[in-house]
Amino acid sequence: MPLHNQAKLWQLISPALPIGAYHYSQGLEQAVQRKWIRDRTDAAKWISELLHHSVAYIDLPIIYRAHRCWNARDLAGLRSWDDVCRSYRETSEMRDEEEAMGLALVRLAKELGQPIPNWQPGYVTAFSVFAANLGVVGMDALSGYAWTWCENQVLSATKLIPLGHTEGQRVLRDLIEQIPIAVESALVCSDDDIGNSAPGLTLASMWHETQYSRVFRS
Repeated sequence: MPLHNQAKLWQLISPALPIGAYHYSQGLEQAVQRKWIRDRTDAAKWISELLHHSVAYIDLPIIYRAHRCWNARDLAGLRSWDDVCRSYRETSEMRDEEEAMGLALVRLAKELGQPIPNWQPGYVTAFSVFAANLGVVGMDALSGYAWTWCENQVLSATKLIPLGHTEGQRVLRDLIEQIPIAVESALVCSDDDIGNSAPGLTLASMWHETQYSRVFRS
């Protein structure tokens, strides 16, 4: 990928992007509350398993397809994949996160003068559209999304367990080695194989909705 396009991808996956990603732990806060995650080893296992069994079979293959649909201006296909993605958000917290981050990213795209769909897509679809608008190719968009997802999970773990910053960087270092594997799984995933369930994540998200005191929205 040309350096200019790389820089555009960096902007899209930057923690400074004003879409509120730091508000969400995706069930990790409840997993820490219930002592499923106690240390760096537990955190690395939790994040890695979600990367390979959830993100690699839902978010990433849908991004790949939505990216192609937007480049081809196949709005019906784009909306269909957006619906598929939303159908795999199994709790109200996950659905609210998908909606809120999608709304923020579309608002930003509009303010930057980018073309956007004629309806309000969720975050995964909005990410795909934004990446395509920047000229980021599909595989790089998948790697970027996987990176920013992993980074946000590690940042959440650093606050919640808590981990020291060096410990968090060790987790992130190990996850970097796994991102290409997750991307490859997504690229060979057929339409029929898209979708997976992570019961632990779903339960953690459900219980988090009624957690008495919490730092994150999910």
